Amino acid sequence: MRYLFATFDGGGNLPPELALAGRLRDRGHDVRFLGHASQRAMIERAGIAFSPWTRAPDHDTSTPETSPIDDWTVDQPSEMLALVRERLAFGPAKLFAEDLVEEVGRRPFDALAVDYFLFGALAAAESSRLPTVVLHHTCWGQARAWNDGLPDLNALRAELGLPPVRDVFEQYRRANRVLVLTSRVFDFAIEERELPANVIHVGPQIAPSNGSRPSPGAQPLVLVSFSTTYQAQEEVVRRIVRALGTLPVDALVTTGPAVRLDEPLPVNVESASWIPHGEVLPRAALVITHGGLGTVMAALAHGVPLICLPMGRDQHGNAARVGHLDAGRTLPSDASSEQIAETVAAALADPDLALNAGRLGVAIRDDIAADRAVQELEALLSASEDREPG
Repeated sequence: MRYLFATFDGGGNLPPELALAGRLRDRGHDVRFLGHASQRAMIERAGIAFSPWTRAPDHDTSTPETSPIDDWTVDQPSEMLALVRERLAFGPAKLFAEDLVEEVGRRPFDALAVDYFLFGALAAAESSRLPTVVLHHTCWGQARAWNDGLPDLNALRAELGLPPVRDVFEQYRRANRVLVLTSRVFDFAIEERELPANVIHVGPQIAPSNGSRPSPGAQPLVLVSFSTTYQAQEEVVRRIVRALGTLPVDALVTTGPAVRLDEPLPVNVESASWIPHGEVLPRAALVITHGGLGTVMAALAHGVPLICLPMGRDQHGNAARVGHLDAGRTLPSDASSEQIAETVAAALADPDLALNAGRLGVAIRDDIAADRAVQELEALLSASEDREPG
């Protein structure tokens, strides 16, 4: 089969989508991404073909100067949602739709996989009549504030010859499947009866882990991971580094393109721009993070407990789930170095956190091994006759 993945530069959304696409490619399918120019290098390094959005505005979330979603400048979640609505989901929806229509007209595809933020591309996918899945790269949820974009979405649907929808989320229900890229055991907050019939949790799209842990070193290893996208996280990372410098631990801080550590590091702290999670998590005793879903899922898949300092977006919800499952602790992002050091010491001394993270890891690894996302995508052709308005 020939698949087109439509994505955008949102930081944490690309790695799971790319992992899924890579497994399809390894099974003999042709895969191409339609994405932002800032994503080209990562996609092509994975050996997957790339086409750029041409009409849709370019995005690069790795620096404050180029990120279109500067949510670190706002105080309320509603303000952040307004930014996403205006600058990504609905403001440029027509341009995303035109680009997808052009790409589908340029090359033959059998099925489409579209990031759930791209309402314009999803409308174009529906108009193409090609089998389509929605890639939902966060825990399941439908923010009502997004319905402020309903007039713009219905105007676009009318231009594409599609009937209006009653709410923006009806467009998801009109796709063959909505694949939620996390584990049901983690995304427990939604009752099964509240899920639309075409929504399925397929587990995190990360490399499998056998769950084995090497013998610990002389001191526990703490991994600090704070996203590839910019959220003005420099100061919180500095406070974490200072806290770790006072503790009997070894620490590794992965900075990515978004963080610059401009002060000397304590002797027990190292930094690296990027290291694959799979290389360090088997040795880690604890992960300190903003609470992005990719980092949380990777840690739990390896049975590693977390300390979350959420800064916005979906991170508060992820941190709440970690806390409710007793697999970690949560601190405010403005916690002092002393508070952070105290919480790290307590977390490392709490055997229940490691036990609960380990139990979650078993369930998450089962989801990864089942690989339901690939199964759903490979079944699209046979399921295309079931694609009826929902």
